[in-house]
Amino acid sequence: MLRRAFQRFVVEPTVACDADQGVPGPGPRSPDFKAVVVGLSVAVLLTLMNFVTLDRDVQTTAALAMRDAVALLPAGALQDALRALEPVYRQIAWATGCVTFYFVIPALIVVGVFREPLSEYGMSPRGFLRHLPLYLLLFVPVLGAVIVVSYTPEFQGTYPFHHHPVAMFDLLVWEAFYCLQFFALEFFFRGFMVHGLKRRIGWVAVPAMVIPYCMIHFGKPMPEALGAIVAGSVLGVLSLRTRSIWGGVFIHSAVAVAMDWASLVQRHAVPW
Repeated sequence: MLRRAFQRFVVEPTVACDADQGVPGPGPRSPDFKAVVVGLSVAVLLTLMNFVTLDRDVQTTAALAMRDAVALLPAGALQDALRALEPVYRQIAWATGCVTFYFVIPALIVVGVFREPLSEYGMSPRGFLRHLPLYLLLFVPVLGAVIVVSYTPEFQGTYPFHHHPVAMFDLLVWEAFYCLQFFALEFFFRGFMVHGLKRRIGWVAVPAMVIPYCMIHFGKPMPEALGAIVAGSVLGVLSLRTRSIWGGVFIHSAVAVAMDWASLVQRHAVPW
């Protein structure tokens, strides 16, 4: 029964979308060429993420540069609004780095090197809308778990990453950049990796993607790192079946925002 289910939900959809090993894609580049470029670029980009985007000194330098740039603007409503965001300058720098290494550079590789449209790498929303009820079904138990663990001191001490919002304005701007970062992350793992490797190694692109995806969670609690294996596998299969990353973007963003607000409510820190 398990073998039949695996064949139906993972292997058959891969073959149906011409993702079996060695089948050429719509672009002029061979599956071997794309697999090599994806593998090497993933290694380089994750290294840059670790030593640039996640470096606190780099984030501080970027935050100070943003503050200095805002100070040079003419006095007025725009400058006042940007100054109000100073508590999230560091987080904005982090999210911008994530978007650069997880989305901008891989997207340039897809368009400029592979000569393929981004829709071939999960950017089309068509599969997402049709499978929205499934994504909502997946989100409900996760939301319940978030509510339960939100009562623990460890959870409240970790989330949100913008731990002390001053006003609703900076909190909402932070959430927007936070969700933008999840879009970039989903494109990198469930789009660039899965759809860039599938024509060379078929459905095995999903477990191949899960390995580095799990490893970026090594700095977090072990249950979260183990959960990333399950979540990454499920979202990878769904991206392969639907040819869309937007389900993963929706679930990731919804869970992250729910975790932030659960923590703020428990600490009575929502800046109403």
